[in-house]
Amino acid sequence: MSNLVVRTLSSIAFVVLIIGPLFLDETRFSFLLYSTLGILTLLEVLKMIRKTGSEPNTIGALVIYLNLVVIGYGLFYELFSVTSFFFILACTVLLISVVELFRIGSRPFENVSTSIFAPIFTASSFVGITYFLVYRDDLPSILITISLFALIWINDSGAYLIGRSIGRTKLFERLSPNKTWEGSLGGMTCAFLAAIGLSYIDGMPGIPQMLGFAFTCILFGALGDLFESRLKRAAGVKDSGKFLPGHGGFFDRFDAMMFAIPASILYFEAILPK
Repeated sequence: MSNLVVRTLSSIAFVVLIIGPLFLDETRFSFLLYSTLGILTLLEVLKMIRKTGSEPNTIGALVIYLNLVVIGYGLFYELFSVTSFFFILACTVLLISVVELFRIGSRPFENVSTSIFAPIFTASSFVGITYFLVYRDDLPSILITISLFALIWINDSGAYLIGRSIGRTKLFERLSPNKTWEGSLGGMTCAFLAAIGLSYIDGMPGIPQMLGFAFTCILFGALGDLFESRLKRAAGVKDSGKFLPGHGGFFDRFDAMMFAIPASILYFEAILPK
């Protein structure tokens, strides 16, 4: 079986996994799915960090992430007070710092900072997606959620195909030698056209707002991709894991949304607040 066929079949399976649960009536299942994918991505990130010489506290990072999951669940579903979980979060951060006192190593600042940053970075996207799925009930939340993924994927696919066809000028060769300006502009054009089409669906924001949404996904999706490339180069690895044949790990598949989702939340809060 050729590499192209493997990549195509893997992509279809991935899209079904991510988009399929959104069509279920019970949004809590989607929340659980994305939160679980976040854990798997976090573990890959921590593994990559270790390859750079740092030693993040895995248990502490997971506790922080799970607290953020519960806090996000409580806030978006408005089911219970999350004050006690903020207290646990603060205690965990303090405990990570104390534990570092008794560990052997020469990078205490990196160990503590990565133990705290990695789960926050991961939760901002995998928990943040619930902002669109649940909290923004003033918008067609399912369509907005699907649009976020679709705009990122359309931009990536367009950039890949057009870049392979006519790409000549390197975009950021130091971090991603295969990306070109021609491909990036081509992918952006595809995403803009898709955003215009999506704006005609009943209940969706208008063309200006959707173009701004697309630009946010494109810009921060590209930054997320480059950020992961930077981490992989520092770790000396080609892929973050082996989740999908031909595509790499969870972090490889979600790198763009890791920046795009929190940026899109800020965009909607600024342009179309609830």
